[in-house]
Order: sequence, then structure tokens, then C-alpha cells
Amino acid sequence: MLSSLASQGPEDRPVLDHCLHFPLKPNVQLRTIRVQDCTEGWPMFDWNDMRFFVEVRRAGTFALAGRRLRCAHTTVSRRISALEEALGARLFERIGDRLELTAEGEAVAALAQRMEDTAIAISDRAVPAGTAITGSVRVGAPDGIGNAFLSARLPDLCRSQPGLDIELVPVPVTHKLWNRDVDIAISLDRPETGRVVMRKLTDYDLRIYGVPALLERAGHPETVDDLLAFPFTGYIDDLLFSGALDFNRTIHPGLRVAYKAATVKAQMDAVGAGVALGVLPCFMARDTGLVPLLQDTVAFSRTYWLLYPEDLREVERIRVVAAHIAGAVRANAALFRFRPDDAADPSLSPG
Repeated sequence: MLSSLASQGPEDRPVLDHCLHFPLKPNVQLRTIRVQDCTEGWPMFDWNDMRFFVEVRRAGTFALAGRRLRCAHTTVSRRISALEEALGARLFERIGDRLELTAEGEAVAALAQRMEDTAIAISDRAVPAGTAITGSVRVGAPDGIGNAFLSARLPDLCRSQPGLDIELVPVPVTHKLWNRDVDIAISLDRPETGRVVMRKLTDYDLRIYGVPALLERAGHPETVDDLLAFPFTGYIDDLLFSGALDFNRTIHPGLRVAYKAATVKAQMDAVGAGVALGVLPCFMARDTGLVPLLQDTVAFSRTYWLLYPEDLREVERIRVVAAHIAGAVRANAALFRFRPDDAADPSLSPG
């Protein structure tokens, strides 16, 4: 029954919203519902149960949802059962060790998310101007900018806003934003669709790097063809989350990739160990002793985008965290670009 919600047009949305909140008269089918078919009174389910529904959808297990909600997993299970009974639909099914939404659950999820977002917006607007920000914001970022830049700068915001909880997680794929696994996403790809607030953070440069010990053994490449004599590191093909990172094929289809890793940090470790050459972000390789190679011949530039859902635009804590990230990047703009000397600059701001 609830699965028919997904097929309704925008003109039906107020009616659907109303009927999720109020009981129906007997013998009324949801797909043909009209306002006059709804009885008066309180919602047919406990509104608080939607908090549990949203968190289980996000967490994937009762146990993890319970930890986030600071209650026992049995309480979470009981509240979900009560919600399913009230709605007359099964909302989750177990697939492996995770709970996934059923078709009926998917139909409810968008409306439940709107309820949570509205509650958050009400809470934020109830706070007078100048009052400390509270709540939790989860930031998802590729491991490069996440581990090598944001991890050193987000704690500053926690110090200035002690009521704000920030979670930094490695999220290489933008669709995590649409699933609400994260509140703010840093992406290499500019989305073409979706209702999203989008801000360009910065362009960043990449070059081929090697360790001096390897170059002493194998020689210093002078041309792209010379690179064929060297082992390379790169991403695992089926875990490559953006075509923009497929550098090795762009350089030369004949490159031998001897060591593959899912993260740029692991690739950088391989380069530092003298195992291979690799394409690395300049902001990570700087001041590490690694040597840029063919820097004028093989030069890459990519872009970081900051994204969050349009319906979170007015949520104060989202705006505060997004502004802090953008400000930190702006204050360190030179860090992300290649410099011929590739030396650390002590004047760079910590952001």
C-alpha cells in the first residue's frame, strides 16, 4: 500500500503528508485517498518513532542506530516494530548483516527525512542569534583532502563551538550524500542533477612523484616513454570512484602498475618506500622528500566541490561547517597548487 506513495505527483504531496499523519476512514485505499477520507485527531503513529526509522535507515543495524540514539538496540527494534504495525507495512528487510529498506520503506523514507529536516530547522531557528551552535554534522571527503587537510582544521571549529559534534568520514562517492549517509560531501565530480547546494572549493594540482633512492637506481626519466621502464602505483580499477583519477592510462596506456591501492595515502606510502612512481596531489607530496618528475610535461589539475542537500540550506550548523571548510581552503589556496621548488611555506595559514 505505501509503495504507491512513490508514484504520486507533486500535486498529491500535501494530501500524502496529511494522511501519513492522520488515520484513514475504513475501507479507503491509499492510492485513491482524498483529504475528506482522513479522520480527525492525532497521527496514527508516534512521531518519535520516525527518529528511529531515519536512524536505522542511516545506520543499517539496530545496534548502531541504538548507539547513535543512546538507547538499547532492543528499544530500537521495538520502536520500528511499533511503527510498522501502525503503518501496516514492513519497512525493513535483512540482507546479509544489514537492514535495507523495502519498497514500502523507500516510499516512507523521503517523507520521514523531510520530517527530520523540518525538526532540525525549527530547532536551529529557535536559537537566538549569537548563541552557540549545537548538533551533529557528518562530513564525507576523499581520503586525500580529508586526511591531509580537513583532519587538521575541523578540530578548530570544535574548539570554538563545543556544542557542535563533527564526524569526518572517508566517502569517495557522491551518492552517499543523496542517501544522507553524510550531511556535507567533498566531491571530485560536479553533479549534473539533484537538488544540491554546490560550491567550488579549489582546483588542485597533481604531478608524478618518485623517491630519490628509486631514481638513483633506475635513472631519471626525461620523456613520457622513459616512464615505461618504471613501476607505477595507482587505484584498483573496480574501486576507482571517479574517472578523473584514472591518471596512468592518460599518461601512457603501456604503464606497468605494480602496486594498486584504494586510497591515495596508501599509494603515497608506496612511492615513499621506493616501490613505484605515482601521481599524487602536490599538497600531500610537498615537504616529504619526494621528487616531482616531468613536471611541465605531465601535469594534472582537478577540482574539489563542496556539496550538501538543498533542503539543508537553512540549517545553521550545516552552513557553519560548510563556511569553515570553504574558509580554510581559501586561506590556504597556495597549498593546493604546484610550485617549482615544491617546498613547504611556513606562512601558510592553519585555516
